[in-house]
Amino acid sequence: MPTPVIVPMRDPIRAQSYKTQRGDSPEDLWQPLYDRVNVATTVPTSLGFFSLPQGQSATLIAATAGATVVKSYRDTNMQNANVVPTKLFKFVGISIGFVQVPTSAAHATNALDRDLVIQGGYMQFKIVDKDILYAPLMTLPVMNPYAAAATTANNVNFLASNPGGGQGNLMYKLPIPITLNPYENFQVILYWTQTTTLTTTCDLYVFLHGFMRRPT
Repeated sequence: MPTPVIVPMRDPIRAQSYKTQRGDSPEDLWQPLYDRVNVATTVPTSLGFFSLPQGQSATLIAATAGATVVKSYRDTNMQNANVVPTKLFKFVGISIGFVQVPTSAAHATNALDRDLVIQGGYMQFKIVDKDILYAPLMTLPVMNPYAAAATTANNVNFLASNPGGGQGNLMYKLPIPITLNPYENFQVILYWTQTTTLTTTCDLYVFLHGFMRRPT
């Protein structure tokens, strides 16, 4: 039998020299995955995150009340539901964040609502069909915690929130990082096992902090 001859692929127009997606030469950036979901006053038994990407309509707090909005980078950086097709992520930590109606009348109850959400729930994080992490919500740091309280102004309780908790600082650190490969389906689901009633609706963020690898 004659030895097969390997003929290199011809590329007369040198198209491979000008391709815009170079998987063989990736770049790494710090970029968390994040998503925002509304929590109704009657908290549901479960809430799924990262399943409603950009461009989809959702009920979220806008300005001083809940409204139907089209999700943008303000709310999520997911382009597809529960999967990132062309990028790899290395997660090193997890945190949550709250968006609540910023009126003086609501401030007195916002802290209580946060406690009810945090103390009554837990998180499940899974990739494909493999459970990665279960954790009570109280173990997940809040990106915008309350920084101060006052009870003497106009006989109304006031709470001052810290809107910028700090990039990459307030997070549940993962001693062993978690890799999410391109096209791998993943889910983050929050559960509440008992009936929980809030004074006002709120939005909840989940941040998966880490590094993003993408083609150059």
